[in-house]
Amino acid sequence: MKVKKSLNNSMLLAENDGKEMILFGKGIGFNTKPGTIIDLQSVEQVFMPLDTLKSRHYLSLTDTIPADFFEITHEIVKMAQAHYSEKLNSVLLFTLAEHLHFAVERCKTNTNIANKLTWEIKRYYQREYSIGELARDLVSAKFAVSLPDDEAVHIAFHIINATFQFDETNAHKQVELVNRIAEIVRYKLNQNIDVNSIHYARFITHLRYFAERVLNNSLATEETDDFYNELIRFHPKAMVVAEVIRDFIKSNYAIAIPNDELTWLGIHISKLSKYSK
Repeated sequence: MKVKKSLNNSMLLAENDGKEMILFGKGIGFNTKPGTIIDLQSVEQVFMPLDTLKSRHYLSLTDTIPADFFEITHEIVKMAQAHYSEKLNSVLLFTLAEHLHFAVERCKTNTNIANKLTWEIKRYYQREYSIGELARDLVSAKFAVSLPDDEAVHIAFHIINATFQFDETNAHKQVELVNRIAEIVRYKLNQNIDVNSIHYARFITHLRYFAERVLNNSLATEETDDFYNELIRFHPKAMVVAEVIRDFIKSNYAIAIPNDELTWLGIHISKLSKYSK
């Protein structure tokens, strides 16, 4: 693997078997000349291949965004990754660095962009919001600014996007759908639900993955009615709520929810109801 171009002190454009890729590693770009054989032990992250318009856009960001933003974003990504078993999407380094660069510039001119989904993020995505708070404080200290509270929410959205299995998923749409379904469940159950309980946390986790499947039209396709019929028989209250959710999604997203998906919704709603007053 050879160096094609040094992008900044921490990033290289490299070539291997005719494929271009971006390499990240602290200091690997300093005084590195084209044609140099790369010491892979100094490489912390590889972004490959650069064969789409989107990936070429990420490459172009290295020309306009100072290296300091990529370096602190890399620290934030490592901090975030420690909270997930699944690997975060590698484009987070570029999308978040671009966002943070503009955030710092906006802060210097006292321009704040409010996020309309702040309450929802704090309620349903507490892990991502906590990471966002830590990241906001790191960036504020690094660049001697005081980023507003809304920045923790903006950063959380970038992290949420990086957890998706599908690149097309939009975090804002997912958050809105999770919130709407949670509202339906609270209203229809009409119980005192402890939103800080482990049962509610598990329910919201299921909703997040369910919402992603809805938005990407990748719902389970198998139809096994036995378990579905059992739930209707033994947990009718939960299944009535699940069917309201089914009707809402069909009406608003033109997607039919298969019985398997409805069954799992019913199971989680039933457990939530059981441990609520």
